[in-house]
Amino acid sequence: MPVISKSVYILAIVDALIIMIAALYTFITFVPYTILFYLMLWFLIITMLVLYLKGFYEIKKYGLKDMYLLFEGVTIATVFAGIPFCLGGFNIVTILLLVINGILTFFGLLLIRSIYLIYTKFFKSVKNVLIVGAGQDGKLIAEEIQSRPELGMKVVGFLDDNMNTIEDEDSTIPILGLTCDSEAVIKDNNVKIVIIAVKSRMDAVILTDLIKGIPLGVKVWRMPKFYEKITHKYLVSKMTVNWLFYACVKKKALIFAYLKRFCDIIASILIMLITIPLSLIAVIGIKLSDFGPVFFTQTRIGKFGKPFKMIKFRTMYQDKVDANFDDDLTEIKYDDKRIMPFCKILRKFHIDELPQMINVLRGEMSIVGPRPVREEIYYENKEKMPFWECRNWVRPGWCGWQQVNVCEPTSEDRLAYDLYYIKHRHILWELIIFIQFAAKVISGRCR
Repeated sequence: MPVISKSVYILAIVDALIIMIAALYTFITFVPYTILFYLMLWFLIITMLVLYLKGFYEIKKYGLKDMYLLFEGVTIATVFAGIPFCLGGFNIVTILLLVINGILTFFGLLLIRSIYLIYTKFFKSVKNVLIVGAGQDGKLIAEEIQSRPELGMKVVGFLDDNMNTIEDEDSTIPILGLTCDSEAVIKDNNVKIVIIAVKSRMDAVILTDLIKGIPLGVKVWRMPKFYEKITHKYLVSKMTVNWLFYACVKKKALIFAYLKRFCDIIASILIMLITIPLSLIAVIGIKLSDFGPVFFTQTRIGKFGKPFKMIKFRTMYQDKVDANFDDDLTEIKYDDKRIMPFCKILRKFHIDELPQMINVLRGEMSIVGPRPVREEIYYENKEKMPFWECRNWVRPGWCGWQQVNVCEPTSEDRLAYDLYYIKHRHILWELIIFIQFAAKVISGRCR
């Protein structure tokens, strides 16, 4: 599959060199040459992993906030990478070396990113994009590209053989001709990327026109693939949902299901054991707040539409909560009078959701997956939104891809992110989602 931008990969390679040079410069005098390479490799892996989880190797807009996030990422990576050095006991030399390494790494990466931003803003050429198909899908992907200037792309126009589409053109982007004109249009507009956004199957004549007219070296994308690549969401349409079905019934999906269930059991037990102190504090705090029940249960929809009782720590006064209240879909402000003062901290850091490990052990939920919704929401969206049921082809999750990307999604966004997860899920990515969610929770950024 072609990549959208090689500059991100080049940036990652340069970052890797900076990280290794910083470690080499810091430790070369104090570490034997026999282990120096392994030490540099260790710092490289930890730092690159943290920066990747923080989204520094995605195509996105950069601002002043990212300078702090870079500093935060390098600091976290330095602390984690330095743990093996401190196992034998703290000493001032070790701490000083770690601080120097962190400073050198941060300023080195900051310098490289400053150069990268100057390059992308003033020197990097804009890639011209031609879209084949001026219908709904074509206009959708054109709007997505236009709304993301960080991609460094410009839609020069459409090709379309449907005369009705040409006559009824209502887009600010022109229709430049028919598919048989592709060679001339690509040459005249210096097109670098062609996106095929035709919903129906193209006949042999159209395909022949395109294969003759698109020069070798011009990148060609199917519209659903390109849409997923730049939005990290699934394109919910009749044309693409069939691919989701075939992905879910392959033999490797069965192997994945057994492996995932095993990992869920192990992970839920470990999380319960690690968070015992937090759970005890939550139980005592809730009991002292209003002497009501510790747990709050609510019927949610699980795999294949099967309802189950999802468990949480109760965070609201017992006499102030409506039975139909859904705190997954209803915006709750920090100063909401229904929340017990002690429990605000439980909600901020998602401690109230720790009892859902019981649901995971029962097989009703998974560690990673689409967030479960109430029966009313499920049936309402099932009626008005095509393919809503598809998000229930897998177990609902304690955390998920949608939560990592957006904290207050619309039902449409929730479905798009959840189907993207179902299509692309694998064990390594599930681990990355879990780490990203945990990082957001610990930092208090996940609502």
